[in-house]
Amino acid sequence: MSHFSKFYNKIFDYSLKKGKHIYFKDMISFHKTSPNNIIPIMTNHIYQEMPIRLANRVTDLNDLPFGLSKNHSINKIREKYLDSFDELTSINNPQTPSQVEEFRSSIETIYNRHSATLTTMSKGLYELQSENKISPLDAPYIQSFLNRFHKNRTEIRIILEQYLSLFKPPLQNHCGIIHLDSNLENILQQAIDNIQNICDTNGIDLYLSDIIKIQQSSSITIPTLEHYLYYILFELLKNSIEAVRLKKNPQITITVENFDESWVFIKIQDNGHGVEEENLEKIWYYSYTTHPMETQDILEQDDFSVKSPLSGFGYGLPISDVYMNFLNSSSNNIKVLSDSNGTSIYLMLRKYKL
Repeated sequence: MSHFSKFYNKIFDYSLKKGKHIYFKDMISFHKTSPNNIIPIMTNHIYQEMPIRLANRVTDLNDLPFGLSKNHSINKIREKYLDSFDELTSINNPQTPSQVEEFRSSIETIYNRHSATLTTMSKGLYELQSENKISPLDAPYIQSFLNRFHKNRTEIRIILEQYLSLFKPPLQNHCGIIHLDSNLENILQQAIDNIQNICDTNGIDLYLSDIIKIQQSSSITIPTLEHYLYYILFELLKNSIEAVRLKKNPQITITVENFDESWVFIKIQDNGHGVEEENLEKIWYYSYTTHPMETQDILEQDDFSVKSPLSGFGYGLPISDVYMNFLNSSSNNIKVLSDSNGTSIYLMLRKYKL
């Protein structure tokens, strides 16, 4: 049997194994545990789990219909998964400090290798749509594939990022990348400031301080992954600002309040043109957008890059839903209501007790 055949048989064997998911609530449960005690646990989990996840992503990409698996951008993603699978399965189970350090170095390489997968996949999807290789009838299948793909990718990246952070000096009020006392108003303001910067950079004549009003009776802090929650708020606010930017009297109201002891309620309401009823379901589809971009304008950027136009990417809402579901360790956390008077987005954010 050739080396190539053996390699793909190995991938197939790993893809048949059942993986073990880790949820955000599981990660938070370690907040009082020393990094020195968490590292061996996570090293073993990643060593056992990562090859299974990588093998499944390769299998999923190989099985894509409609010629999707032959697309150049999707091929790039698959090749990177193959490289990471090969690298990870070539490492012996790390036991000694030097082996753990070698493993950490490999994990860092793998983490960085896949940093642009989100935009690369989006570019591939745009290319296929522009070539008319995806019909409306294909949309449910593509949606199901992308939901599964991005859900698993998100979980993997968060686990790897958490693992790598444990080898660095600890930050105050943090457990790895988890901020244990995150201020929601600060994250909101950071999102608004960066969107203002995008407006200024792209010559969009908007002053968000005149448009956006935040209603929050008291300071609210929660344990969360700040950069993921930031992305969610950043993307949802971008949508609202795009909806109102041509209005004579643009208004966006953000309400943040404690819903009860376990949940925080966030509402983003705009007076924009709204979403037509027949498109309300489509807004959850990857790459659905009312302001399409040219494929050459989609740059392959790392996650959480703010070097993006105000609209046209199309991933904001579905990816925000994936991130929100991970942060809450549950599903159906974002609701959208819209009519000709504007759009209201409702978010429920879990408050974990430490």
